[in-house]
Amino acid sequence: MPRAEGMRKYSFSSRGLPFQAAILAGIVGFSLTMIGGNFLVAADRAAQASDATPGLRTHAAAIARNIGRALDSGDDIRATTLARRSLQAFPGTDLFVLSETGEVLLDTPTGLPAPRLKDQESLGDNAFTGWVGEGQYLEIKTPVRGRLLLLGTLHLRQALHVPAWMASIKVFAMWASLASAILTFLYLSCAMRGMVGLHKVLERASYGDFYARAPQVGAFEVRRVIQRTHEAMVSMAAAADEARKVYVETALALSKTIEAKDRYTSGHSQRVAVFAVELAEKIGFDEDRLETLRLGALLHDIGKVAVPDNVLLKPGFLNDEEFAIMKRHPMAGDRILAAIPGLRDMADIARSHHEKWDGSGYPLGVAGDSIPLEGRICSIADAYDALTTKRSYKSAMPLEQALDIIEKDAGTHFDPELAKVFLAMKRNGVGYKALKKPESKEVVAQTTAEEEIQAAKGA
Repeated sequence: MPRAEGMRKYSFSSRGLPFQAAILAGIVGFSLTMIGGNFLVAADRAAQASDATPGLRTHAAAIARNIGRALDSGDDIRATTLARRSLQAFPGTDLFVLSETGEVLLDTPTGLPAPRLKDQESLGDNAFTGWVGEGQYLEIKTPVRGRLLLLGTLHLRQALHVPAWMASIKVFAMWASLASAILTFLYLSCAMRGMVGLHKVLERASYGDFYARAPQVGAFEVRRVIQRTHEAMVSMAAAADEARKVYVETALALSKTIEAKDRYTSGHSQRVAVFAVELAEKIGFDEDRLETLRLGALLHDIGKVAVPDNVLLKPGFLNDEEFAIMKRHPMAGDRILAAIPGLRDMADIARSHHEKWDGSGYPLGVAGDSIPLEGRICSIADAYDALTTKRSYKSAMPLEQALDIIEKDAGTHFDPELAKVFLAMKRNGVGYKALKKPESKEVVAQTTAEEEIQAAKGA
């Protein structure tokens, strides 16, 4: 079948989509789980900070008063001792005191460095949250005063702990992503299973076959799409049939116009079509291919519209110059039929029906299997009708004599295997213009019908 105009090859893969979607679902599932886990951790830390701030603020004020006196008197050891005792009531806390100029007045009692918080966020009233390395902390800033002046600022810092379940969040996220991928794959494989059949329908439609149908299975939306596609295929099939009918009728009208010019060739194309179809049926052509051959045989001489009347209708034999002009008609027929979308398959027949098995034919001089099979069949049918009908330059030849010529030219002019099948048919009384009974001359033994069919198919 010819490829439908305006159609592109359908390349959707319904098998690959569930797998791709499953991978995407797995990635999304993992990401959402991790994002959700981090959000819950942030919320938990915010709750910790909110709960701890009032008590930590009161504790910071008490520590500031206690160590302020010691620092004011210059007793750093006592200040450190008081700070260490104060921290015992608040595990996970640490402190240090900085002067207004940033000088360390009291180092951390634990001996650890006291870097500044990064990405600080204020909670109001000198309470802040921020990061030190990978840890998040709550920090209270309280002024430390001596008897007469401000000594510096106390930084009381408490770690905000990560929930215990956070350690397993990555494992949970991996299982969640795997479950998402599997469920997505299973769902889409089930929901989209009708797309496999739809893909085949559209693929065949792109080559002009609008009669394929897909099972209506899968999700509701998929079934609906398949149903609408089937409805569209019905309309397209009707339109294609109507268009093909118009193409064929137009081409046949042109062919009949040619034959109407010369009474000697009237009915020639119809007879060639009969002989060609008989031979093709014998070698096992299916119905669609037989119809293509029948139409091609009917239109095989359509290129003669390009041949001048003084050459086409000349009584008698053509000279070399006139024959050169006549030899153009196969390519003219090819161009005419190739330009009509519904008749492109017939163009090969019009072009190749004058090619010869040994390569001495025209217009391209191709040989053997390079000649389309339909063209080789039409060549035998065309020659047989030309030999057995009356023309302006000759009388009709007896059937047996015509068959003898075809037999003689098998292997040079004609495909030898096809010629063998055709000769067997006609000499055994099969088909139109066949011998009623064997002639007096000895007929060469023929192969069995099965051998002929296989041999011709091989050709």
